[in-house]
Amino acid sequence: MATIKKRLSSCHSFYPLFITIYLLFQSALMIAFALDSQEATFIKQDLALSDSLYGALVSSAGAGAILGGMVAASLAKKWSTRSYIAFGLFLTMLFYTTFYASTSNILAIVSLAFLGFFMAFSNTGYETFYQQNVPPEMMGRFGSISSIFQNILQISFTLLLGLFAELFTLQMTAIIFGIISILLSVSLYFVLYSPKNYIGLKEEVL
Repeated sequence: MATIKKRLSSCHSFYPLFITIYLLFQSALMIAFALDSQEATFIKQDLALSDSLYGALVSSAGAGAILGGMVAASLAKKWSTRSYIAFGLFLTMLFYTTFYASTSNILAIVSLAFLGFFMAFSNTGYETFYQQNVPPEMMGRFGSISSIFQNILQISFTLLLGLFAELFTLQMTAIIFGIISILLSVSLYFVLYSPKNYIGLKEEVL
């Protein structure tokens, strides 16, 4: 009982910072998921790829994710969770944006490969952070609330993306959404590496 109270007390003191990190990370990630819903349309409409090249494009993301997972695992004892989250998310969002800004097949394939690679880092970092800071006895409840919030965000971003794509162009809209996700990831970087948060994060994240 004393251990549970101690963990709950620690979680409570860390709560504002945890929520800030959570909101920034999930907001950027839900924008990425909304962009995923337009991937096939963009590939067919703007890149005009054949079915065979479409398969190669999608496979490049999978290959990047597999390689990224292997590299992330090998560097787990050398890099901090903070680095995995901050740099992983930023580079993931950067290559999402680069993909939708692509005007050639090669750039699109390279962008998706790096996207998958760095997403492995951001996901690993966030999952570690989540497990370190949410007590097991609260994970079920928090996870349920979190899923509802994520679904609302994803649906909202997907609807907005579709609406603006109709008003303007899909590529322009996707690039703007990508830039917004980059700004969110940059904000998360400053939160994670802010001197005033360093002490609070030192034990929780590093």
